[in-house]
Amino acid sequence: MEFQQVIRDSETLIRTGEYDEAIRSLTEILAEEPENLPALLTVGIAYTESGRNEEALRALRYYLEREKENDLAWEAIGCTYLRMDRRAEAEVALETARELNPANAAVLRNLSILMGRLGRHGKAYNLLRESYELDSQDRLTMYAMACAYRQSGKPEKAAPLFESLRKNEHLPDDLRRDAAMQSIELTLGWF
Repeated sequence: MEFQQVIRDSETLIRTGEYDEAIRSLTEILAEEPENLPALLTVGIAYTESGRNEEALRALRYYLEREKENDLAWEAIGCTYLRMDRRAEAEVALETARELNPANAAVLRNLSILMGRLGRHGKAYNLLRESYELDSQDRLTMYAMACAYRQSGKPEKAAPLFESLRKNEHLPDDLRRDAAMQSIELTLGWF
């Protein structure tokens, strides 16, 4: 199987949460071709998603030394910094990703999370709303938007989103269970 197909298969594994399998396949490619940039970026994303932050930073920094104009790499390293609570570095990386691709809804969602942690709630809400407008079908953005609607006293907007998420088989189990609980609470009038 050629490397491009293995990388595409690994991207699918990442989307389904099978990070270890993706990492194994990608490291095999990198053992043969250490400068394979698509494999390097994808393994960095897999490390980020699996919570292997130090490995993610090494892979993504190495990638960014070679390719500085990739918004996905900047987003991934920004998310890694965010998970490590290195907020200033996360902000620089995510803003760089945003400059490179202002239409990347995931970057806006992650910037929104960061702004919330920094106490900039108005900016966080605006970024999240912009992310949702760009990609209302992204399940993580939809979940974040539903939570924001509920927290801001807009249960009529939150309820249909939670109901849709509750039925989404591709949503991680913990988020689907939470969406189901929030849907029930809203149905009961618990705002």
